[in-house]
Amino acid sequence: MNGNRMAPMWRCLSATLAFGMLGACGPELEQEQEHAPWVADETLAEGETSSETVTAMQSSTRYANAVVQSGVIAVINPNAAVGPPDGNVATFLGLLGGSLLLDMGRGEEGTGPLRVYYRGLSLAVVAQVEFLRADMSIISTAQANLLDLGLGTHSTLVPFSSATPYRYVRLGGGLASLFGLDAVEDTGGGVGSICGDGRVGNGEQCDDGNRMSGDGCSSACQLEPGFNCQGTQPSVCNDVNECTNGTAQCSVNAICVNTPGSYTCVCRPGYSGNGWMCTDIDECANGTNTCQPHQQCVNTPGGFECVGSVCSPPRVQCGSQCADVMSDRFNCGACGVVCPVSKMCSMGTCVPGVGAGQTF
Repeated sequence: MNGNRMAPMWRCLSATLAFGMLGACGPELEQEQEHAPWVADETLAEGETSSETVTAMQSSTRYANAVVQSGVIAVINPNAAVGPPDGNVATFLGLLGGSLLLDMGRGEEGTGPLRVYYRGLSLAVVAQVEFLRADMSIISTAQANLLDLGLGTHSTLVPFSSATPYRYVRLGGGLASLFGLDAVEDTGGGVGSICGDGRVGNGEQCDDGNRMSGDGCSSACQLEPGFNCQGTQPSVCNDVNECTNGTAQCSVNAICVNTPGSYTCVCRPGYSGNGWMCTDIDECANGTNTCQPHQQCVNTPGGFECVGSVCSPPRVQCGSQCADVMSDRFNCGACGVVCPVSKMCSMGTCVPGVGAGQTF
């Protein structure tokens, strides 16, 4: 047998013995097999598309659709990880620091937790997962706990909670591990679930066409307290008026003021507190009343009253003086009613007569 052909076979056999690999040997690590990205089968006549095909094509956007060749390290058959799970796997060689960088696709960025489909596990593995932006900067990192052994395809969910969509995912094999990666899936829904695109997708409670908070739909496309959002393309969010719908919890002695997404409570005049609890102010005790010295201040809920007088009937208190409104020209009939000089006050009325301008 040719010596040049023996070398790759020997390296494959060595890897098999070292890691307990199942199945036939793959190509050398340095030589990556070329596979076209997964696409839905098209069997209809040109220009025709079945509902099943449309559904399959929409579903496929949730899965990685390409391998970034420069991001492949110690992985056999990396393109097998592209598309939905189909039983074909990309094999990670953990001792060699296996790493695989997958592209979710432009316009198909991931928004939710990542489901990892795997096969051929010989021991439990904790794989490292990095979520990256389009410029390859890291958004967040997490761990994929691969625990299910035995035949068949298994899956695990890797958490992702950032509001920033991820274009790429990088998976790294655990130490001294060998496992097969079948597929990765964005459980947030992929296309149509990008927050801010004006369409409510999986994992989104609303999408008003922007990624601003404070307008009812948060930067992560979740409903904000104090708002109602209706519709899906896009959502229309309106403030809930807690002051009129009976949900406000202000004190009975407070005024409710509606605000965007919330409300505030302000104690009424004559009360003090934070709006949720308001206590009466005793104006008679704190000296803020306007009673005259000869009057008695009586505190009332939210105010006060001035009662009593030192003036004996028929005189009444007019300012700081007692006046007889029946005969006083300056307070004729009532305090502050002044008779002209040519008239006099008689029985509370200004009338002409002798002695006009005099006080009786």
